[in-house]
Amino acid sequence: MPDLGPEGARLIGAAFSVRVIAMLAAKGVQLLTSRSYPVEFFDTEREARAWLLAQRDALRAGRRPLT
Repeated sequence: MPDLGPEGARLIGAAFSVRVIAMLAAKGVQLLTSRSYPVEFFDTEREARAWLLAQRDALRAGRRPLT
C-alpha cells in the first residue's frame, strides 16, 4: 500500500505493474494540478522513511523537494 501525502508517495517492494500504474497516476496529478508529485520506489521501509523526511524538510525550508 502506498503512503501518500503532500511530500510525495513512497512504495516499498512494488511489482513492475504497480510501479507503472503509480507513475501514470503521479503524472496525471502533475498534469491536472501543474504541481510536482514525486513518486519513489524503495526496497526497505528505512530508505522510504529517509526519503520522506528529506522531502518534508525541504518543504519546510522553502526549498524544492528532491525528485
